[in-house]
Amino acid sequence: MATDSLGPSLPVERLSPSRLRQLFEPRSVALVGASEKNSWSGLTHAALTQGEFPGRIHYVNPRSPTAHGRRTVSSLAEIEDDVDLAFLMVPQAAVLGVLEEAADAGVRNAVVLTAGFAEAGLAGRDAQAALAALAARRDLAVIGPNTLGFLNLPRKTVLYPGVRQEGLKPGGLALVTQSGALGGTMLGYCAAHDMRLSLLVATGNEAVVTLTDVVDYLVEDEETRAIALFCESIRSPAELIRVAERARDAVKPIVALKVGRSEITAQTAQAHTGAMVGDDRVIDAVFRQCGIIRVESLEQLVTTASLLVRTGPLRGRRLGVGAISGGACDIIADRCEQDGVELPPFGPETSRRLGELLPSYGTAHNPLDVTGAAVSDPSLFGRVLDTLAADSFDLLLCLYTIPSADSHPVLLEAIGHISRSLRGAGIPGVLAVSTGQGLTPDEKAIAEEHDVPYAGGLDLVLGAIGHAMRWSEWLRHSPRDPDPAPEARTVLPAGERRAAWSEQASRELLGANGIPLVPAELATTSADAVRAADATGYPVVLKIVSPDLMHKSDVGGVRLDLQDADAVRTAFDLIMDAVSQLSPAPRVEGVLVSPMRPGGVELLVGVVRDPEWGHVLAVGLGGLWAEVLADTSLRLLPVTPADVHGMLTELRGAPLLEGARGTVRADLDALIAAIVAVARLAHALGDDLAALEINPLRVAGSQIEALDALISWSPSTTNGAQR
Repeated sequence: MATDSLGPSLPVERLSPSRLRQLFEPRSVALVGASEKNSWSGLTHAALTQGEFPGRIHYVNPRSPTAHGRRTVSSLAEIEDDVDLAFLMVPQAAVLGVLEEAADAGVRNAVVLTAGFAEAGLAGRDAQAALAALAARRDLAVIGPNTLGFLNLPRKTVLYPGVRQEGLKPGGLALVTQSGALGGTMLGYCAAHDMRLSLLVATGNEAVVTLTDVVDYLVEDEETRAIALFCESIRSPAELIRVAERARDAVKPIVALKVGRSEITAQTAQAHTGAMVGDDRVIDAVFRQCGIIRVESLEQLVTTASLLVRTGPLRGRRLGVGAISGGACDIIADRCEQDGVELPPFGPETSRRLGELLPSYGTAHNPLDVTGAAVSDPSLFGRVLDTLAADSFDLLLCLYTIPSADSHPVLLEAIGHISRSLRGAGIPGVLAVSTGQGLTPDEKAIAEEHDVPYAGGLDLVLGAIGHAMRWSEWLRHSPRDPDPAPEARTVLPAGERRAAWSEQASRELLGANGIPLVPAELATTSADAVRAADATGYPVVLKIVSPDLMHKSDVGGVRLDLQDADAVRTAFDLIMDAVSQLSPAPRVEGVLVSPMRPGGVELLVGVVRDPEWGHVLAVGLGGLWAEVLADTSLRLLPVTPADVHGMLTELRGAPLLEGARGTVRADLDALIAAIVAVARLAHALGDDLAALEINPLRVAGSQIEALDALISWSPSTTNGAQR
């Protein structure tokens, strides 16, 4: 998860939404490097003029008096007009000089098309660092370098060279991409599917303006209703979380396609937890907590965001469907079950009215096959949708083919009835077609004429509906001002914060912070072990205690189900003998003696420190199953009890906590309190903590105990202080 691979960016306070408004809403533009010999110049000039830019365009070229049939000036300083934005198409070696010239001329905003910066090796990185420093010193907002720029359709500003503008219409969907080429691809898809745009920004190398800066601007942009992100890297994790919170408060959904999966974090911890917390899983957890909808393809990205532009937040998961195909109804039913979308039966009054509308061979159930009778009666489908709208659904979906101008008049009349019914339903309503090949120009004209709330192909739309419903549910339950978690009881361990601790030292810190532990006594001789076992009661467990042995079972350091004193004495000697043969010789503090705990559900509760995102809490099935099943849920710290409850319900093994197959139902309140106590302690320990893990945490009804624990510290800390 390389968050800073392309160089530094300006401080966040320099790029407020009001500051970026000057960049994305220019009244005048200067094309620097304008020339008929420069293909990029021709494409940029064409984009601006074809887009009918209402402002003034200036052309800068010191070597030619004209460009694209327009008079040029030799420098920005010669332009007598105020210039809001400079678009740079000059060689890499000239970029810094032109930016200095722009600042001298009072130009505060720039787009740097030029490549050859941080993406081009060490020298390019140095050049980009110099660009960022210049921008900070001269108060410049710069998109790029190595970018295709942006387009702002509501304001007719198209600074995206080479883009095809046919079919693009202004609307509420904003696209922010770290790949300029894919930005153009998404524009073509949006045009084919009548998805209407507010802003597209290709952020390029993000030397100054970052993806999160753009999102911050879009949260306040009146034209934007939903935000779609294509991310290759996240340069400022804390900023992403902040702007996502602002988007939540503004009720603007963020949909993201994050690519680049790796497992860097999995290599940073000795605990089992480290094997389960990879970079991509952390991204999943962050997005889930922030309400960012994560998708897996470009088509899902724009379809989901565009659907949310049309629907806004939904009241619930109840979907009412009217379709022209029985087979499609079966597809819809299967997919809704898969995505957690509810298809409730029609109410009695709805069923009665549908019985009057449909032919005798029709069946009134959800999803509804309107039957071929809709072909002979162009008003039937509209009246059916009116009937469904009166039921208690949260979203209305119609499956129908948009006709073309040369279609039968009945079909043209029917689409008018359908569109009016969907738009007048009183609840959000959308229309999907069976497949996702896009609309022909003729079909788009019909859709526009009748103002059809078109959403795309059926499969993508159904997936988008599932995403929209889950996001809406998250929005309803997301606290605006969550109560801060209480402080940990103590964060001052008795020993040093260095390397890894033994289980005994870990137990002392956990116990001091109210985390329930299985009783245990440290024995240094076999006689001490027998006395401890007699006091505890048989059967017992013996475990070696050493800060150098994280996985005690692997070296013969654990003996289970010991029934009497002789078994304890023998087990103690076997453990000590096995450990004595290890090389290098580990430090040994003794042997822990604790009662054998049969039954119950074993969980793993662990925290590891991600180098970019901070501490990550993992909760899952533990014991022997921890790494085999990898059934875990993740969250960033800090967490609330509601967060932990959500984590437990996400587990595939959640039914075991609910009493499935003869298990004792867990006391969830007590379990949640124990996990929150672990998370609170880990958060309070700060960056010193590398990993804290309890595996297993045994849950048997109201009896909740940590049976094993370990704590390790970051290499850069010692004696509790950062070096």
